[in-house]
Amino acid sequence: MKLLLTLVVLAVLVVVLTTMVRSWQHRSTHRAVVLAPFPRPPVELAGPDGAALLPAATGVYAGTSMAGDWQDQVETGDIGMQTSATLHLSRAGLLFDRAAARPLWIPATSLRAVRTGRAIAGRAMSNDGHLVFTWQLGGHLLDTAFRGEEEVYQQWMEALRELAEGLLPGDRPGDDAPGQDATDRDAGGGARP
Repeated sequence: MKLLLTLVVLAVLVVVLTTMVRSWQHRSTHRAVVLAPFPRPPVELAGPDGAALLPAATGVYAGTSMAGDWQDQVETGDIGMQTSATLHLSRAGLLFDRAAARPLWIPATSLRAVRTGRAIAGRAMSNDGHLVFTWQLGGHLLDTAFRGEEEVYQQWMEALRELAEGLLPGDRPGDDAPGQDATDRDAGGGARP
């Protein structure tokens, strides 16, 4: 009788674990089909658009999830892998230089919002310990989180908001307002940082 009960418990455990693995694999495959390819970082960040706007920040890349749903983690490729990272900001965009994973590049034109948050990609903290970047990939909004020294979060949020203001229509490179060339706009104290 004990042997039969043990076999039943083991069979139920195997069924539950198999279902969990298949569900995870299906979600990963489904997400890979739904999302556009992630942008590749520029080969070289040189020139005025590549200059660092802030000193690099070190910390942990906490993950990426669908915007507004911190539990809907993106698992495409190595995007779902939490790893140590260095965060770089330039006028061209935001670079997560991740250890043991490919760099994650968010072009400045894709950034939509920045905030602090408690939870991202299935991970939660007791305080607003994540710096969360909302950005657009194809037709989807994503939240990508970085956990670093909280003392610099306000500085990063202000710099990103200024960068976003500098990318409003009429301030994008090549979108010069009538009678104003890019040199006049940048030298005239425009919204660009």
